[in-house]
Amino acid sequence: MKQGLALIFLLVSLNIFAQNCNFVIDTIEIKSDILGENRQVIVFKPFIDNVKAVKFLYLLDGENSKVLYQQLDKQFGESISNVIVIGIINPERRRDMLYANDADKFLEFLTTELIPSVENGYKVETRILNGHSFCGSFTIYSLLNKPEYFDSYIASSPTPIIDLISVESYLKLDSLNKEISFYFSYGSKDMKQVQKWLKKLKENLSGQSFTNFDWKFEIHEGKNHNDSDVIALFHGLSILLL
Repeated sequence: MKQGLALIFLLVSLNIFAQNCNFVIDTIEIKSDILGENRQVIVFKPFIDNVKAVKFLYLLDGENSKVLYQQLDKQFGESISNVIVIGIINPERRRDMLYANDADKFLEFLTTELIPSVENGYKVETRILNGHSFCGSFTIYSLLNKPEYFDSYIASSPTPIIDLISVESYLKLDSLNKEISFYFSYGSKDMKQVQKWLKKLKENLSGQSFTNFDWKFEIHEGKNHNDSDVIALFHGLSILLL
C-alpha cells in the first residue's frame, strides 16, 4: 500500500470514516509498565450482541489498520460481524518486532497488558495475530514462544526468520493441548532473503505429521515485499478462519 494513500485515509475524521458502516472505531491508550511508555491501539468493533462469542484479530501494523479494516469489511461482510480488530500502532517497529532487539518485551506487553485490557468483558472464541515483514517475523516469534495466547497466526513476507525455522520448535507446538493454525506466504517478486528462508521453513514442515498444528503456505503471484500484505491477510482469514 502506498504510504501517501494510507496517510490520507488516516487523516480522515473517524465519524466520517465510520458513517453508514456497521462498526464503530475507537482509539485507546494503554500505560505499559513493561515498555515504560504509553501505547495507542485502534479498536474496530462491529455492533455485537453482548452474549455472542467474538473473535479478536490483532494487526501489528496498526498505522494502516483503518484502511485495512475497511477493506476487510468490504471483502468479508457478515463473515467478520463477530470479529473485533485491534490495530496496534507501532512507533518503534525495529525495536519491538525484531527478536534480536526487544521483541520479548513487546510480546510480554501484548500478552499481559494489552490483551487483558481490550478483551475485558468479552467471551472470546478465538484470537488471531497478523503481521507483515518485521511484524511477520514477530508473529512467528510469538507462535514459538507464547503459543498459548493465540489460536491462529498469519505471517506475510516475514523477515528475519533465520532462527525461527527449526522443525523441533513446531513439533513442540503439536504436543500442546490446543489446536493452532499457521498461515505464511510471500510474493513471487519478494526479496530473495524472504523467499530463501520461507522455502526452508516450508521444507522443514513438509513431510512432518502434525495432529494439532495446522499450517498452510502460499506464494502470491506478481506481488512484491511491499504489496503482499493485504492479499496474505485475506487468504489467511479465508483458509484458516472464516
